[in-house]
Amino acid sequence: MVQIARLGKYNLVDQIGRGAMGEVFRAHDPDLDRYVALKVIAAGDADTRLRFRREAQSAARLVHPNIVVVHDFGEESGRFFMAMELLDGNDLKRLIQAGAFANLGARLHVMEQICDAMAFAHSTNIVHRDLKPANIFVLPNGQVKILDFGVARIGGSDMTGTGMILGTPNYMAPEQIRGHRVDARADIFSLGTVFHELLCGRRAFEADSIPAILYAVMHHEPKPLTVLDPSIPPVVSELVTKTMQKDPSRRFRSVEEIRNIIRILRVRGTLPPSLTLGELMKDATDRTVIGSGDILLTPSVSFAAPRSMAPMPVVPAGPPSATFAGEPGGEINIEIAPGQTLLEAALEAGIPHTYECGGNARCSTCRVIVIGGRENLSTRDTAELKLAQRFGFGDEIRLACQRKVTGPVRVRRLIIDSADIRIMRSAPKAVQGSEMPLALVSVRARELATQMRRWLPHDLIHILNRFYYQIGETVLTNGGILEPPAGGNLLAFFGSNGEDAKTKCTNAIRAALRMRERMAPLNEYLTEHFGVTLTVDIGLHYGRMIVGSIGHPDHMRTTALGDAAGIAEKVAELSSMNPIGGIVATEEMLNVVDDAVTSGAALHERIGEREFTVYEIEDFAKPDTHYIVQSSFEKIAAQRTEAARIFYEHLFAISPRAREMFAHVDMAVQGEMLMNMIAAAVKGLDRLDELKPVLVDLGKRHARYHVSIDQYAAVEACLLHTIATIMGPEFNLDVKLAWTRIYNFIAETMIEAQLSERGAV
Repeated sequence: MVQIARLGKYNLVDQIGRGAMGEVFRAHDPDLDRYVALKVIAAGDADTRLRFRREAQSAARLVHPNIVVVHDFGEESGRFFMAMELLDGNDLKRLIQAGAFANLGARLHVMEQICDAMAFAHSTNIVHRDLKPANIFVLPNGQVKILDFGVARIGGSDMTGTGMILGTPNYMAPEQIRGHRVDARADIFSLGTVFHELLCGRRAFEADSIPAILYAVMHHEPKPLTVLDPSIPPVVSELVTKTMQKDPSRRFRSVEEIRNIIRILRVRGTLPPSLTLGELMKDATDRTVIGSGDILLTPSVSFAAPRSMAPMPVVPAGPPSATFAGEPGGEINIEIAPGQTLLEAALEAGIPHTYECGGNARCSTCRVIVIGGRENLSTRDTAELKLAQRFGFGDEIRLACQRKVTGPVRVRRLIIDSADIRIMRSAPKAVQGSEMPLALVSVRARELATQMRRWLPHDLIHILNRFYYQIGETVLTNGGILEPPAGGNLLAFFGSNGEDAKTKCTNAIRAALRMRERMAPLNEYLTEHFGVTLTVDIGLHYGRMIVGSIGHPDHMRTTALGDAAGIAEKVAELSSMNPIGGIVATEEMLNVVDDAVTSGAALHERIGEREFTVYEIEDFAKPDTHYIVQSSFEKIAAQRTEAARIFYEHLFAISPRAREMFAHVDMAVQGEMLMNMIAAAVKGLDRLDELKPVLVDLGKRHARYHVSIDQYAAVEACLLHTIATIMGPEFNLDVKLAWTRIYNFIAETMIEAQLSERGAV
């Protein structure tokens, strides 16, 4: 490549690497006054350009502490370039060769970070497909960075052409060698080969030629690690062997599962020879990872001299400031006043930090990862150091509530979610006492009773509130009323507004099914941030209760009293007989809904003085409109800004006149209004009459905007297009019909109001 001094806005300082695809330079970004690693290739054949662009796209989507940060991508003078964070340290290949890892704890620490990065990549539907030691970088502080997503697959797209195999032979999965379409399980196989090499210093598959290597990967089994190095615990050897199974179905189910097992190995300290992988897999499922008395293996890495580089020019420190990366609306830069903590400055700037303990270093919910400028943060005090040691936080993880800032820093919040503050509800109106049949749902979080003492008090409250929010939303959305929570148990009742029996029971069953569905994202969140998961046992019953408003005159609440609640709670306990939890309903409940649901095995149990027959609830027998809309809207709401953009872009494309109507409108505000209106409709599916006043007012405003009636068809097309785009393959005929029914109600109400308004004018 011809030597150049400048590319785009970047001034090239010196070359720090060279590979098959091009060169890597240390370069200076004058706009942001920072140094970056600039990867450059000549814009040669189309496939090379496509691989390079795909690497930038893949890595740019992944904001994670263990994945290299991509800042920029561009093309100039026949060259493609990609600007990445500048790393100091060495790749894993060199470190293995240099014997840099002093003990098993250091190796496990690296393995855990690699898994954490790949679990995150897989959660965003990206498969790396070229994992190897040379593509894994380790900083001097032990932090791992995954590099080179050049042959990654995003979603359903593939980088390979017909018959073309991309990857590195020694680390490729058998299905990848055969040219089959690969998924995340191929990365799991590659992880096994990397772990094998890291643990014993030898490649799992080695031969004199590429064809011989490929044959070995497909047909030979590598020697067990315990044979190559007797000091390696048998359970660790067993773990690596399972990752390298030829049959993808016999490998681990996910990288997340591997990470959780490795985390357990790290915190257990001593690993007895009798410990089995099966025991660890069960522990990983239970997430009983950290508790009092656990011993954390301290990472210990003896690094060889880092690769040769010219001295880095000194950059002026500058005033105290912070850049928050990874925020929903883009990076946020804030100034920090003298004496302010990072948390105080963030809250003052409107960044919604979570801080359950009030900023007193008694919980971990305000933690951030420091991406740059760590030297400009105050050192850990005793309280934070104790908490960090208990949970194994690396030096890059800091509590925002304890950190003072002396210069520019770049951080990312690790708990980003507005759901924490959405638990306040208006008090219900007073209800006079009356007896009526109700549908009841009892929910218990199985692990809470035994795990409460293991968590920090404020972390426990945070976890409980997240659990109550996820479960409670399904109750409120389906017209139910929540009783005050008791520990890890919740009770809800449906039908106090006089609905018919089938509606009451259907709403309760729908809420229970949604609870089961919402536990998956909740457990992903809890696993990532607290290393725990919760299993829910759900019991349903239909019986008579006394309903009324009870309490102090200034603090009344609607509640239900009667034996039926106790029966529902006992039924939930019966659900715990299923190892993975489940939904169990009494015969009294099923008799009301008839054949509207599918049920499993029956169980006869005595509850109190009565014999009850209970059944496991599997699903609705036919697609339930409300259930489909509620489930699909959660996927839309998770990308509400993108959904609004897709909606209006499509609207302006198929109805150019509509663009003129919004010429002077703040589209960000308009998009938020659109999503709020849809959310209100979804939350009131069983009470659409209560939504009518809002829709009538909106219809009248549309009359004043001179919106034509035929544009409602365009809006429906845009709504369905947006849902289909966000949901992808999950958008089917049932989803389309369900949303069409809901939209028809909204449109009919608005059109009627619009015509009435025009007539009045």
